[in-house]
This record gives sequence, structure tokens and C-alpha cells, in this order.
Amino acid sequence: MKKRIVLNAALTGIIGLGVITAPLIVNAQAQKPYTQAAHVLKTYSNKSGTVTLTEIQPHVWVHTTIGEFNGVPVPSNGLLMETSKGLLLVDSSWDDSLTGELMDMISQHFKKPVKNAIITHSHQDRIGGIKTLKERGVHVYTTPQTAKLGVENGYEAPDRLLNPVLTHLKFGNVKAEAYYPGKGHTEDNITVYFPQYKLLVGGCLIKSKEAKDLGNVEDADVQAWPVSVQNVIDRFPKARTVVPGHGNIGGTGLLYHTINLLENNK
Repeated sequence: MKKRIVLNAALTGIIGLGVITAPLIVNAQAQKPYTQAAHVLKTYSNKSGTVTLTEIQPHVWVHTTIGEFNGVPVPSNGLLMETSKGLLLVDSSWDDSLTGELMDMISQHFKKPVKNAIITHSHQDRIGGIKTLKERGVHVYTTPQTAKLGVENGYEAPDRLLNPVLTHLKFGNVKAEAYYPGKGHTEDNITVYFPQYKLLVGGCLIKSKEAKDLGNVEDADVQAWPVSVQNVIDRFPKARTVVPGHGNIGGTGLLYHTINLLENNK
């Protein structure tokens, strides 16, 4: 999953500055009162079934692509947000080929191009298509830490850097808050919150309701992880809909479910 190379000078300059479920099924269950079921408004899939776009609120889409991890097909979620100044992508796909399929599908169904992308951490299922995004003129945002780890693992550097604690962004008429809550699934994992939609993209820091274990913990800090999830809960108390990195979307009960999995793992 990892490719190691020497950190290049260009990036140094930037830093100086089980059973696979269907791609997306709405999960309305939650363990806490702050929750809101999402509704599937519209769905597009490509012929091979490797890429699915699902509208869960007007102008808000989950993109799900099926790649391989350790020889097993695994669906991975990201977000596609329509804004008044183009489309915003949260996370690419497993590799450049699948990200190309995703971008082609977006071009088929939307009149606006993808202008910006935010990568939530440096693992393959998030950053794997960064080269394709940049080649297609997309401005790619990561934290300095994700940029460094990504280049060490063989991926291209981003062309935009986020504040490693909290970054307030605006893409046309849409506001976004990128937040680093601390170590968890990886040392660099961030979440992205959209206050207008009360929607949180948890990335792989947050587990789906059907998840029975922590998944890939190769780069995880299991001790710090529950504290980091609690930091997300405290930072975004108005969140209602949560998109995990894998599996079904749901409400904020997914945050508490993740903490429970971590507590049971001790």
C-alpha cells in the first residue's frame, strides 16, 4: 500500500511555507440524539459499477469507488459538492485510473468542472488519484503533514496547503471547515465540515455503523483515536449527517460508534 521515496526539494519548499456491501445505503440509526437520516435523491453509476455518485441533499453528492486492498474489493467514499464556482471534491479514489473514471463520470453529469479538492489523509484510498486531479487542472488542498507523507509514499505534492489545526474555506457560495482533531486512523487524518448542510465528512477517522472492527490500523494511533473523535464531536455540535470513509452514511451516532469500537479494542 505504501511506496517510499526520498522527499523531494519541491515539496520541502511547499512545507516550508468481511462482505462488501452495496456502494451506498442510507443508515438512519444513531446512538445519540444529534442525527439526521440522509435521503437518496438521485444515483448515477458507470457500466462497470466501480463508480457511483449519490445525491444525499440538493447539490451534495457522495462518490463511492470500488478499489482493491490486500486483494479484496473495497468501496471507498468521498464527497462531491456543487458550488456557484465549480465543483468541490473531498478525496480522490484508490488510484489514478479510478479517479479518471470518477472525473469522466462527473463530466458526463455536471455542467461545471471540478475546480478544487481536499484530501483528508495520505493513504491510497484518499490520495491515490492526486496526479490525475492535478493533470485535469484541479487545485488540491492537503495539510503540510499529509503533503509530506504523501510524497514519502510516492504521490505528487498538492498545490495548496491547509492550516493543520482549522482552516475556514469558501468555494463560491459554500463554506467548508477543514479540521485536524489529532491522531487516529493515521497521524494526519482530517475531517471536513460544511455548516450550511450540517454535514461532516469524517474520512477514515470515522467508522460506519456496520463496521465491527477498526479496519486498517497499520498507521493508526489507537490510544489517541477516541480523543480525536471526541474533539470532532466538540468542534461540530451542529453536525447532523456524517460520511465515513467506508460504508454507509448516517448521523452523528457514527462518531459514538467509532469511540465504542475503540474502547472495545483496548
